Amino acid sequence: MPYADVSAVFRERLPRRPYCANELEYGLTVRSTEKALEFLHIQPNAPSQLSWLVFDVDYPGAALAWERANLPPPSLTVINRYNAHAHLFYGLETPVVTSDAGRRSPLRYAAVVQAAYGDRLKSDPGYVGLIAKNPFHPKWKTVWGNRLYDLGELAEYVDLPKSLPKRAATSGLGRNCDLFDELRSWSYRRVLDHQRSRAGRDEWYDAVLRQAERFNMFPEQRGGPLSFNEVKTIAKSVASWTWKHFDAGIFSDIQASRGHRGGRPATTTRDGRPWETMGISRATYYRQRNTGLSVSTASCGETKAISDTSTLTASNEGTLPSGGDVATTGGQGIKQTRVWGIKGAFNALSTSDEASAHIAP
Repeated sequence: MPYADVSAVFRERLPRRPYCANELEYGLTVRSTEKALEFLHIQPNAPSQLSWLVFDVDYPGAALAWERANLPPPSLTVINRYNAHAHLFYGLETPVVTSDAGRRSPLRYAAVVQAAYGDRLKSDPGYVGLIAKNPFHPKWKTVWGNRLYDLGELAEYVDLPKSLPKRAATSGLGRNCDLFDELRSWSYRRVLDHQRSRAGRDEWYDAVLRQAERFNMFPEQRGGPLSFNEVKTIAKSVASWTWKHFDAGIFSDIQASRGHRGGRPATTTRDGRPWETMGISRATYYRQRNTGLSVSTASCGETKAISDTSTLTASNEGTLPSGGDVATTGGQGIKQTRVWGIKGAFNALSTSDEASAHIAP
């Protein structure tokens, strides 16, 4: 929407019973909306949705920090009259659902936008946005704007990182995303064990919730742990999805997909399994091949590559290129040749009972 009555929108979007406080060091209390509006600090976002991105800018002249950072004007700014610090609110035209009924991608998008704006504004990284200055309290000076934004419009003013920065991974919305990512990764590895043990869905949810509480160990300088209600919401979302959608077949498909993308080399080649013919391990075969050293798969008479600049031809009484110690062989053949350096010492290993080696002086 191009223009909005931001003060009316702020009132409408307040929680039914928000947290509020006058002195934050004495903790928060819960009151009705009308009573909470009498306090210095109030909870701007409802528990199940994100309507405001709030930034705590703790330096003089904070009200104009957005201008210096080349960002759009906030929807409203609440200023401390004594030190000129401020809270900058960016209202979202469409609030982001944060409960398990919503999708994770919009919340992750909001977290990345929040992190980018926090960096540009140089706001307090430890501020988590649960409680903010009450724009209707006379102690503060409030500058009301007339705009709400969608996340895409806000994102046009900053360069968004491909992933959540470490600075933001455990602060603000980043804590929510970080806990979700850790918990889902843990759940993928555990849900099959619970299903095989014939544990029910309720037992699985209890296990996920317990693990979520263990992961919810964010330090105080990053806002501390998430509230229990937030942890329950994330645990319920992860437990429900993994129990419904994750089974042995899906796990097998995931592993196969990872194998196609890369990782362990193929177990066969166009020539079958040459490492078995050579009497070496598959790992050794691929290591030698990747370093430019290929080893003969047959007996004498074949070329055995040794380095980037040298080629070894072995016969019953073959010789090696000069440039270092030279080995000559006799007997029925050579099964394997190891090369140490380009022009260094060559050590020819014979696997024939009748073979002998002579090291030239």
